[in-house]
Parts: sequence; structure tokens; C-alpha cells
Amino acid sequence: MFARVVIGLLIGLVAGFVEALGPSLSKRWQNISEVLISLLGLAFVVSSFMFGVIYGVMAIAEITIGFYAYSKAFRSKKAHS
Repeated sequence: MFARVVIGLLIGLVAGFVEALGPSLSKRWQNISEVLISLLGLAFVVSSFMFGVIYGVMAIAEITIGFYAYSKAFRSKKAHS
């Protein structure tokens, strides 16, 4: 169970990294990366729902928390003009 929580958080962190890296990638690689992360996240959520609804909801929360943690911890602050 702990491993599933860690994997959910890692998927969220990687999704945040790919989203932040987007402008520096070519449009093609950005699309490919987003599709692969989306498929990975969807597969994780579906496999979690197979164990029960509560695990599926937890999987969605784990990915969201990972994405939020990346945006708070690793993104630089934008300057206000």
C-alpha cells in the first residue's frame, strides 16, 4: 500500500515537471510527454479503482498532491509587473 502512495505522488511530481518544462520543449515532444503522463496516470487510477472506490479516490488525491507539491516546491516565483 505504501508503494502505491509513493507511485501516485511520483506520477504527480513528474506531471508537474513535464508541465513546467513544456515551454522549453518542442510542441511535438510536449504533446508526446503529456499523452504518456496522462496514460500513466489513467492506468494508475483505473488499477486503483479495481481494488475499490476508496483506493481510486486516494489515487486521484495522490496525483493531485504530487502535482501541487511540485508547483509549490520547485517552481520559481513569477515577478509581478
